[in-house]
Amino acid sequence: MVVASLRTITIVILWLTVFPFAASAAEGPVRVVGTVSPLSDIVRKIGGRHVVVSTVLAPGMYPSEYVFREGYLARMKGTELVVRIGEGGDPWSDRLVAAVGANVPVINAARQEDLAVARRFAKSREPAGGTIPQLYVWLDPRIVRDRIAPAVLQALVELRPARAAEFKRNSRRFFFELSKMDNETGALLAQMPPKPFMAQTGAWNFFFNRYGLMPMEVVVPDERTEISPERLSRMVARGRLAGVHLIFRNHRPPTRQLAQIAKRIDATLVPLGVMGNEHPDMMSGSYLELMQMNIRKLLMAFH
Repeated sequence: MVVASLRTITIVILWLTVFPFAASAAEGPVRVVGTVSPLSDIVRKIGGRHVVVSTVLAPGMYPSEYVFREGYLARMKGTELVVRIGEGGDPWSDRLVAAVGANVPVINAARQEDLAVARRFAKSREPAGGTIPQLYVWLDPRIVRDRIAPAVLQALVELRPARAAEFKRNSRRFFFELSKMDNETGALLAQMPPKPFMAQTGAWNFFFNRYGLMPMEVVVPDERTEISPERLSRMVARGRLAGVHLIFRNHRPPTRQLAQIAKRIDATLVPLGVMGNEHPDMMSGSYLELMQMNIRKLLMAFH
Protein backbone atom coordinates (compact mmCIF):
# COMPACT_ATOMS: atom_id res chain seq x y z
CA MET A 1 0.00 0.00 0.00
CA VAL A 2 2.82 2.35 0.93
CA VAL A 3 4.69 1.40 -2.25
CA ALA A 4 1.61 2.12 -4.37
CA SER A 5 1.17 5.49 -2.68
CA LEU A 6 4.81 6.37 -3.29
CA ARG A 7 4.42 5.44 -6.97
CA THR A 8 1.34 7.63 -7.22
CA ILE A 9 3.14 10.56 -5.61
CA THR A 10 6.12 10.07 -7.95
CA ILE A 11 3.86 10.07 -11.03
CA VAL A 12 2.07 13.22 -9.84
CA ILE A 13 5.38 15.00 -9.21
CA LEU A 14 6.67 14.01 -12.66
CA TRP A 15 3.41 15.15 -14.27
CA LEU A 16 3.56 18.50 -12.50
CA THR A 17 7.20 18.89 -13.50
CA VAL A 18 6.90 17.94 -17.17
CA PHE A 19 3.43 19.22 -18.03
CA PRO A 20 4.19 22.95 -17.72
CA PHE A 21 7.00 22.58 -20.28
CA ALA A 22 4.75 20.65 -22.66
CA ALA A 23 2.00 23.22 -22.24
CA SER A 24 4.50 26.04 -22.75
CA ALA A 25 5.72 24.49 -26.01
CA ALA A 26 2.15 24.08 -27.24
CA GLU A 27 1.26 27.68 -26.40
CA GLY A 28 4.51 29.34 -27.44
CA PRO A 29 5.17 30.90 -30.85
CA VAL A 30 5.18 28.62 -33.88
CA ARG A 31 8.67 28.18 -35.28
CA VAL A 32 8.53 28.64 -39.05
CA VAL A 33 11.16 28.52 -41.78
CA GLY A 34 10.49 30.37 -45.04
CA THR A 35 12.79 29.86 -47.97
CA VAL A 36 12.38 33.44 -49.26
CA SER A 37 11.58 36.75 -47.58
CA PRO A 38 8.12 37.41 -49.12
CA LEU A 39 6.80 34.04 -47.95
CA SER A 40 8.26 34.60 -44.49
CA ASP A 41 6.53 37.96 -44.22
CA ILE A 42 3.18 36.50 -45.31
CA VAL A 43 3.48 34.11 -42.36
CA ARG A 44 4.20 37.04 -40.04
CA LYS A 45 1.18 38.94 -41.34
CA ILE A 46 -1.10 36.09 -40.27
CA GLY A 47 0.77 34.71 -37.28
CA GLY A 48 1.64 38.06 -35.73
CA ARG A 49 3.36 37.75 -32.36
CA HIS A 50 2.64 34.03 -32.22
CA VAL A 51 5.19 33.05 -34.87
CA VAL A 52 8.98 33.14 -35.03
CA VAL A 53 10.08 33.04 -38.66
CA SER A 54 13.56 32.56 -40.08
CA THR A 55 14.40 32.96 -43.77
CA VAL A 56 16.89 30.81 -45.66
CA LEU A 57 17.88 33.21 -48.44
CA ALA A 58 20.05 36.14 -47.43
CA PRO A 59 18.92 39.65 -48.47
CA GLY A 60 19.55 40.38 -52.12
CA MET A 61 19.88 36.72 -53.11
CA TYR A 62 17.78 34.81 -55.65
CA PRO A 63 16.86 31.10 -55.36
CA SER A 64 19.05 30.21 -58.35
CA GLU A 65 22.08 31.63 -56.53
CA TYR A 66 21.70 29.83 -53.22
CA VAL A 67 24.44 27.36 -52.34
CA PHE A 68 23.17 24.80 -49.86
CA ARG A 69 25.19 24.47 -46.67
CA GLU A 70 24.91 21.48 -44.37
CA GLY A 71 25.33 23.77 -41.38
CA TYR A 72 21.89 25.24 -41.99
CA LEU A 73 20.26 21.91 -41.14
CA ALA A 74 21.16 22.42 -37.47
CA ARG A 75 19.10 25.61 -37.48
CA MET A 76 16.06 23.62 -38.59
CA LYS A 77 15.80 21.92 -35.20
CA GLY A 78 12.44 22.61 -33.62
CA THR A 79 10.87 23.84 -36.87
CA GLU A 80 7.11 23.29 -36.90
CA LEU A 81 6.22 24.62 -40.35
CA VAL A 82 8.09 25.11 -43.63
CA VAL A 83 6.87 27.53 -46.31
CA ARG A 84 8.69 27.29 -49.62
CA ILE A 85 8.24 28.09 -53.31
CA GLY A 86 8.02 24.45 -54.40
CA GLU A 87 7.65 22.93 -57.89
CA GLY A 88 11.39 23.32 -58.46
CA GLY A 89 11.47 27.03 -57.67
CA ASP A 90 13.79 26.39 -54.73
CA PRO A 91 15.02 22.82 -55.33
CA TRP A 92 17.53 22.94 -52.47
CA SER A 93 14.58 23.18 -50.05
CA ASP A 94 14.00 19.44 -50.49
CA ARG A 95 16.95 18.82 -48.18
CA LEU A 96 15.53 21.19 -45.58
CA VAL A 97 12.17 19.43 -45.71
CA ALA A 98 13.87 16.05 -45.33
CA ALA A 99 15.79 17.37 -42.32
CA VAL A 100 12.70 18.44 -40.36
CA GLY A 101 10.96 15.11 -40.85
CA ALA A 102 7.71 13.85 -42.32
CA ASN A 103 5.57 15.11 -39.42
CA VAL A 104 6.30 18.79 -40.09
CA PRO A 105 3.78 20.40 -42.48
CA VAL A 106 5.14 21.97 -45.66
CA ILE A 107 3.36 24.65 -47.68
CA ASN A 108 4.27 24.91 -51.36
CA ALA A 109 3.43 28.38 -52.63
CA ALA A 110 3.62 27.32 -56.28
CA ARG A 111 1.50 24.70 -57.99
CA GLN A 112 1.95 22.62 -61.11
CA GLU A 113 -0.25 24.95 -63.16
CA ASP A 114 2.01 27.89 -62.31
CA LEU A 115 4.73 26.36 -64.45
CA ALA A 116 2.53 27.04 -67.48
CA VAL A 117 2.57 30.78 -66.73
CA ALA A 118 6.35 30.75 -66.37
CA ARG A 119 6.76 28.73 -69.57
CA ARG A 120 4.38 30.93 -71.54
CA PHE A 121 6.59 33.93 -70.92
CA ALA A 122 9.78 31.91 -71.35
CA LYS A 123 8.70 30.14 -74.53
CA SER A 124 7.88 33.24 -76.51
CA ARG A 125 10.27 35.77 -75.04
CA GLU A 126 13.31 34.25 -73.33
CA PRO A 127 16.30 32.39 -74.69
CA ALA A 128 16.65 28.81 -73.59
CA GLY A 129 18.95 27.93 -70.73
CA GLY A 130 17.18 28.76 -67.46
CA THR A 131 17.59 25.90 -65.00
CA ILE A 132 15.41 26.96 -62.06
CA PRO A 133 11.94 28.26 -62.97
CA GLN A 134 11.20 31.76 -61.72
CA LEU A 135 8.06 30.86 -59.82
CA TYR A 136 7.77 34.11 -57.91
CA VAL A 137 4.05 33.59 -57.43
CA TRP A 138 3.81 36.10 -54.56
CA LEU A 139 4.09 38.90 -57.14
CA ASP A 140 0.48 38.07 -58.01
CA PRO A 141 -1.52 39.42 -55.04
CA ARG A 142 -4.50 37.20 -55.82
CA ILE A 143 -2.40 34.06 -55.56
CA VAL A 144 -1.30 35.27 -52.14
CA ARG A 145 -4.84 36.19 -51.09
CA ASP A 146 -6.65 33.13 -52.40
CA ARG A 147 -4.04 30.40 -52.06
CA ILE A 148 -0.94 31.08 -49.98
CA ALA A 149 -2.49 33.04 -47.10
CA PRO A 150 -5.36 30.54 -46.57
CA ALA A 151 -2.85 27.66 -46.52
CA VAL A 152 -0.75 29.48 -43.91
CA LEU A 153 -3.84 30.24 -41.83
CA GLN A 154 -4.95 26.61 -41.85
CA ALA A 155 -1.50 25.36 -40.85
CA LEU A 156 -1.16 27.84 -37.98
CA VAL A 157 -4.64 27.09 -36.65
CA GLU A 158 -3.87 23.37 -36.65
CA LEU A 159 -0.58 23.96 -34.85
CA ARG A 160 -2.00 26.42 -32.28
CA PRO A 161 -5.79 25.98 -32.03
CA ALA A 162 -5.92 28.26 -29.00
CA ARG A 163 -4.70 31.16 -31.17
CA ALA A 164 -7.18 30.52 -33.99
CA ALA A 165 -9.27 33.63 -33.36
CA GLU A 166 -6.26 35.95 -33.58
CA PHE A 167 -4.89 34.19 -36.66
CA LYS A 168 -8.26 34.57 -38.37
CA ARG A 169 -8.49 38.27 -37.50
CA ASN A 170 -5.03 38.86 -38.95
CA SER A 171 -5.95 36.86 -42.04
CA ARG A 172 -9.12 38.88 -42.65
CA ARG A 173 -7.18 42.13 -42.34
CA PHE A 174 -4.56 40.86 -44.77
CA PHE A 175 -7.30 39.72 -47.17
CA PHE A 176 -8.80 43.21 -47.31
CA GLU A 177 -5.39 44.86 -47.74
CA LEU A 178 -4.58 42.59 -50.67
CA SER A 179 -8.02 43.03 -52.25
CA LYS A 180 -7.82 46.82 -52.02
CA MET A 181 -4.34 46.89 -53.54
CA ASP A 182 -5.32 44.52 -56.34
CA ASN A 183 -8.55 46.34 -57.22
CA GLU A 184 -6.91 49.76 -57.26
CA THR A 185 -3.99 48.55 -59.37
CA GLY A 186 -6.23 46.91 -61.94
CA ALA A 187 -8.46 49.99 -62.19
CA LEU A 188 -5.53 52.38 -62.64
CA LEU A 189 -3.79 50.25 -65.26
CA ALA A 190 -7.05 49.91 -67.20
CA GLN A 191 -7.14 53.70 -67.61
CA MET A 192 -3.62 53.92 -69.03
CA PRO A 193 -2.74 53.45 -72.69
CA PRO A 194 -0.47 50.41 -73.13
CA LYS A 195 3.22 51.03 -73.67
CA PRO A 196 5.62 48.52 -75.20
CA PHE A 197 8.29 47.46 -72.74
CA MET A 198 11.06 44.95 -72.12
CA ALA A 199 11.94 43.09 -68.93
CA GLN A 200 15.42 42.14 -67.81
CA THR A 201 14.29 38.64 -66.73
CA GLY A 202 11.10 36.64 -66.30
CA ALA A 203 11.06 37.47 -62.59
CA TRP A 204 7.84 39.49 -62.80
CA ASN A 205 5.88 37.08 -65.01
CA PHE A 206 3.15 36.51 -62.41
CA PHE A 207 2.83 40.23 -61.77
CA PHE A 208 2.56 40.99 -65.49
CA ASN A 209 0.24 38.05 -66.08
CA ARG A 210 -2.21 39.20 -63.40
CA TYR A 211 -2.67 42.60 -65.00
CA GLY A 212 -2.59 41.55 -68.65
CA LEU A 213 0.87 42.91 -69.42
CA MET A 214 3.27 41.21 -71.81
CA PRO A 215 6.86 42.34 -72.31
CA MET A 216 7.86 42.75 -75.92
CA GLU A 217 11.12 41.03 -74.98
CA VAL A 218 12.63 39.32 -71.95
CA VAL A 219 16.34 39.94 -72.17
CA VAL A 220 17.69 36.90 -70.28
CA PRO A 221 16.11 33.94 -68.46
CA ASP A 222 17.91 34.68 -65.19
CA GLU A 223 20.38 37.06 -63.58
CA ARG A 224 23.46 35.03 -64.50
CA THR A 225 22.86 34.50 -68.23
CA GLU A 226 24.57 36.51 -70.95
CA ILE A 227 23.37 36.84 -74.53
CA SER A 228 25.31 36.71 -77.74
CA PRO A 229 26.17 39.90 -79.66
CA GLU A 230 23.96 38.68 -82.52
CA ARG A 231 20.93 38.27 -80.27
CA LEU A 232 21.61 41.61 -78.64
CA SER A 233 21.60 43.30 -82.06
CA ARG A 234 18.32 41.61 -83.00
CA MET A 235 16.81 42.66 -79.67
CA VAL A 236 17.83 46.27 -80.25
CA ALA A 237 16.33 46.19 -83.75
CA ARG A 238 13.02 44.79 -82.47
CA GLY A 239 12.97 47.30 -79.64
CA ARG A 240 13.42 50.21 -82.01
CA LEU A 241 10.77 48.87 -84.36
CA ALA A 242 8.26 48.45 -81.52
CA GLY A 243 9.06 51.86 -80.04
CA VAL A 244 10.25 50.48 -76.70
CA HIS A 245 11.51 53.15 -74.32
CA LEU A 246 11.01 51.27 -71.05
CA ILE A 247 12.89 48.33 -69.55
CA PHE A 248 12.06 46.89 -66.13
CA ARG A 249 15.11 45.56 -64.29
CA ASN A 250 16.03 44.22 -60.88
CA HIS A 251 17.64 46.33 -58.15
CA ARG A 252 21.18 45.30 -58.90
CA PRO A 253 23.39 47.57 -60.98
CA PRO A 254 22.49 47.05 -64.66
CA THR A 255 24.62 44.55 -66.51
CA ARG A 256 26.80 45.82 -69.31
CA GLN A 257 24.52 44.23 -71.91
CA LEU A 258 21.35 45.63 -70.37
CA ALA A 259 22.84 49.12 -70.21
CA GLN A 260 23.92 48.77 -73.83
CA ILE A 261 20.42 47.81 -74.97
CA ALA A 262 18.86 50.69 -73.04
CA LYS A 263 21.31 53.18 -74.51
CA ARG A 264 20.83 51.99 -78.09
CA ILE A 265 17.02 52.17 -77.98
CA ASP A 266 16.92 55.23 -75.70
CA ALA A 267 15.04 53.36 -72.96
CA THR A 268 14.61 54.18 -69.29
CA LEU A 269 15.61 51.43 -66.85
CA VAL A 270 13.03 51.08 -64.06
CA PRO A 271 13.93 48.85 -61.07
CA LEU A 272 11.28 46.52 -59.65
CA GLY A 273 11.61 44.35 -56.56
CA VAL A 274 11.29 40.58 -56.34
CA MET A 275 12.39 39.43 -52.90
CA GLY A 276 11.44 42.49 -50.90
CA ASN A 277 14.85 42.84 -49.29
CA GLU A 278 17.21 43.41 -52.20
CA HIS A 279 17.28 47.19 -51.99
CA PRO A 280 18.07 49.58 -49.08
CA ASP A 281 14.55 51.02 -49.35
CA MET A 282 13.04 47.57 -48.81
CA MET A 283 15.28 45.96 -46.21
CA SER A 284 12.32 45.45 -43.88
CA GLY A 285 11.30 42.51 -46.05
CA SER A 286 7.66 43.62 -45.94
CA TYR A 287 5.62 41.91 -48.63
CA LEU A 288 3.05 44.69 -48.86
CA GLU A 289 5.75 47.35 -49.10
CA LEU A 290 7.40 45.38 -51.90
CA MET A 291 4.16 45.21 -53.86
CA GLN A 292 3.22 48.84 -53.22
CA MET A 293 6.64 50.04 -54.35
CA ASN A 294 6.46 47.92 -57.51
CA ILE A 295 2.98 49.19 -58.31
CA ARG A 296 3.99 52.83 -57.81
CA LYS A 297 6.97 52.45 -60.11
CA LEU A 298 4.94 50.59 -62.72
CA LEU A 299 2.21 53.23 -62.76
CA MET A 300 4.72 56.07 -62.94
CA ALA A 301 6.52 54.35 -65.82
CA PHE A 302 3.29 53.83 -67.76
CA HIS A 303 1.91 57.29 -67.03
